[in-house]
Amino acid sequence: MERIGHGSSFRNPMPSPDPSSIAESFTREPTVEAKDAAQAVDRAVAAWRRIDDALWPIVGHAGMAALFKRSLYLARVDHPALTPMVDAEIAPGDFALLREILAQQPGAAAAAAIQAGLLKTFLGLLTDLIGPALTERLLRSARAPPSGGEAVQDILL
Repeated sequence: MERIGHGSSFRNPMPSPDPSSIAESFTREPTVEAKDAAQAVDRAVAAWRRIDDALWPIVGHAGMAALFKRSLYLARVDHPALTPMVDAEIAPGDFALLREILAQQPGAAAAAAIQAGLLKTFLGLLTDLIGPALTERLLRSARAPPSGGEAVQDILL
């Protein structure tokens, strides 16, 4: 961000994150790989719950559900396993059908690939709507907790 006026210039020293880097922050856990498909599925659903918890107070349950449904619609092209979710009636914040679909995949890698594709699509839509800096800021608290399992509390100065 650059502002020029009254003989001064302000620059934002931090580049805006792109949707791929934001998506990676949700799918990686430091030095820990999913041991099996069940753990990959649990991590995927936990990530969506954290995202939902972070966004619904701002965009509302209906807004979050609309973004999620649009993401499913777009991501199903590359991940046909998501197709049943496109027409399904899904209550806001309910990720049971996603859990079921991911659990049906042949392994952790397949479930993780579907999750990564859906998440990247979702974050791309959100970034297009509100910009990368605001997307990153809103979802900062929803990122994967450190390997110790406890979430890091942001401190505002």
